[in-house]
Amino acid sequence: MDTVKIGVLNLMYNKLETNQNFYKSLTRAHNNVELVYYYSATRYVDRKLDPSITNTMKPLDLNDLPNLDGFIITGSPIEQLDFSEVTYEDEINELLNTLNEMRIPQLYVCWGAMAALHHLYGIDKKILPHKTFGVFQNNVLHSSKLLQNISDNFPAPHARYAEMNQQQINDNSQLVLNVLNDKGLLFLAEAKGKPQAFLFSHLEYQRDDLKKEYEREYNAHPELDPVQPENYYSPINDQPMFAWKEIQEKFFGNWVEQVMAAKEQACS
Repeated sequence: MDTVKIGVLNLMYNKLETNQNFYKSLTRAHNNVELVYYYSATRYVDRKLDPSITNTMKPLDLNDLPNLDGFIITGSPIEQLDFSEVTYEDEINELLNTLNEMRIPQLYVCWGAMAALHHLYGIDKKILPHKTFGVFQNNVLHSSKLLQNISDNFPAPHARYAEMNQQQINDNSQLVLNVLNDKGLLFLAEAKGKPQAFLFSHLEYQRDDLKKEYEREYNAHPELDPVQPENYYSPINDQPMFAWKEIQEKFFGNWVEQVMAAKEQACS
């Protein structure tokens, strides 16, 4: 099988670590995957980026898209902002419009999923009363190829301050709501006629990433007393548990198989 080339627009704070997280998640089940990492071109137009980023990532260039077999937009710690307040909103929307016209599989993660559902399908976002943060069980409402070999009531990490309007998703004939967690919040939705998946879990996170996210928030604003991640630390030794590792491998493995199948179909 030929190598599949997947673009990743990385909007996270910790870019290099996020690149590694997606690399581990996407190549654990398949080794014929090449990732091309991008950062927002307009967000950093007046800011100097560290050479460790510019040496391993490229500014987003829509001219690259025809050379890619799949595309991911990551989360971003900006879900409490209105979409119109995001300084690089136009760049994201132009990317979404272009991807929407293409047949390559698209995976939108956390804020990326929010932005895509809002721009492409008019789904509204709302701020949650408090951050949903920790490892929660997730219940399958509608099956999906992305959930193949994943049993119902599976664990996955959630870390966000916002949620999309579930009623609007259910009412939209172009969308299906696949999975909710045990707090009734989104895990996965998909488009029915297009290869678009909207993942609301940071399923790419590795064992210590919820702990690191808490520490970043605490160090930035200790006075806000940020919440600790739920259902995450072992009751035996108080260390983080990687309860979603198997789910991570299966879900991203299933998505890469979709990318492979779409490439094969395009070539036939």
